[in-house]
Amino acid sequence: MSYTRSASVQKLVDNAHTKLIIWFLDGNVRTQYGRNNIREGRVAADPRAVELKRHHRNVAKNAAAIKVAIIYDMNTGGEVSRFKKGEWV
Repeated sequence: MSYTRSASVQKLVDNAHTKLIIWFLDGNVRTQYGRNNIREGRVAADPRAVELKRHHRNVAKNAAAIKVAIIYDMNTGGEVSRFKKGEWV
């Protein structure tokens, strides 16, 4: 079975500056792409900072269930930050 993204989701992935991959303690893995828009569809002055703030907030909310979380830069492919054992390293 193959999965095809809808056009709106693909547009979100293409516009993302960052990507968050979370490995949970129960063995599940989730990938989340950055959303850089603000309310009412406005675009942020620094979209990458908005995405990083949202990723950090999401990890903090689910910290008890997370084994490892890594934020990647979509342009360079490099690692931006890593969450392990309850803290950002």
